[in-house]
This record gives sequence, structure tokens and C-alpha cells, in this order.
Amino acid sequence: MEKAPFFELIKMADSATLIILILLLVMSVGTCGIILIKMRYYRNTTNANAEFYERFVHIEQFVQVKGICRQIGSSPLKQLTEEVLIEAQKFSAFVSYDSIQHRASLLEDTIQRSIEAIRLEEDRFLSFLALSSNLSPFFGLLGTVWGIMVAFYEIGQHGSADLTVVAPGIAAALITTVAGLLVAIPASGAYNIFVNRNNRNEISFYNFGSRVLSLFKRGDLLALEEVAGE
Repeated sequence: MEKAPFFELIKMADSATLIILILLLVMSVGTCGIILIKMRYYRNTTNANAEFYERFVHIEQFVQVKGICRQIGSSPLKQLTEEVLIEAQKFSAFVSYDSIQHRASLLEDTIQRSIEAIRLEEDRFLSFLALSSNLSPFFGLLGTVWGIMVAFYEIGQHGSADLTVVAPGIAAALITTVAGLLVAIPASGAYNIFVNRNNRNEISFYNFGSRVLSLFKRGDLLALEEVAGE
């Protein structure tokens, strides 16, 4: 059976090239692991958010929101809603024209903080993908330059530029460039896909938060109308 040239080239590599290849291997394993983790996270949160939102669109009063949170499992939308409920429970039961806008403003701040916390969780590990996509090509280039330097040194030692002397060293050096690109391409692609998805999720969270806030404001307005009608 013919031996794979990739492994044969690794055998010919010197210690510096091997260190770079090991570093790239670590970055590759980390990148693949993060991609799998993020894909599972997005699948779970998408399903959970869809279930929560399906229940939410059918309610007409803010007091009904608490019941949905009790019935549905964990999700980013539930997390946002529960934080709004906790803040709303701190308000006085008495509603006046002077306090209605202040109450809504406090809930807006709560929604903002909650969405920022969710975004931080969604962006978790993405910095490693960005680091891998940016650094791995340079590590690969470093290994190639180092290998070419060694090849020229061998030429000087042997006093000959014959291909049988320099070709193995140059081939072993070029393998680090290939390895660097194999790490950078999926890391860069995954990073951009995940960031784009997080941006779209953030917009949807703000839209949902606006609907929750509208429910609360509507409840306050109804309370004021009842007081005015008495």
C-alpha cells in the first residue's frame, strides 16, 4: 500500500515545524468543538423560543405572562420575560399619570440589560474562532518561511541546489501553510455565520421586548381608565 504523502512529510519535519503543526492541530480541534457546541445551542434555543413565542402571541393582558413562564421550559425569551416580571413586581399597585412613563422607562432598562446578557451568552467562544481564523494562516506562513530557511541552509551545507536536497525540506515546510488554511477557512466561515445569526437574534429579542412592554403599558392605561371612570 502506498504511504500517504501528508504523513510522510510530517515525518520529515523538524522540531520547529512540528510545534507549529501541533499548535494548529489544537486550534483545529477547538474550532470544530466550538462549531458543534454552537450548532447544538442554536438548535435548542430556536425550538425553545418558538414554543414560548407561540404561547405569548395568544395572550392579551400582562398578568397572563407569568402563567406562560410557569408552563414553558428555559429559553432566552423566557429569561427576558422573567426579568421584566421581577422588575414589574417592584412597582406599586397604584398607577398615576405621573408614574406611568417612569414605570415603562424602568422596564425598558431591564429589557436592555437582559438582551445584553443574552447576547454575551450567544457570543461565548466566538473570540476563539476569530483568533483561529486570523492567526492560523500566519502560523502556517511562519512554518513555511522557517522550512525554506532550513532548506537554503541545507543547500549551503551540501554545496548543491539539487532538488533531491532541497525538495523534501520545502515540501515539509509548505505543509504548515496547508494546515493553517485548513484551520482558518472553517473558523472564519463559522465566525461570520454565528455573528450574523446573533445580530438577527438580537433584533428579534428587541422586537419581543417591545411587545412585552406594550402589554405592560396597555395594562397601566386600562387601570387609569378604570380609575377615571369611577
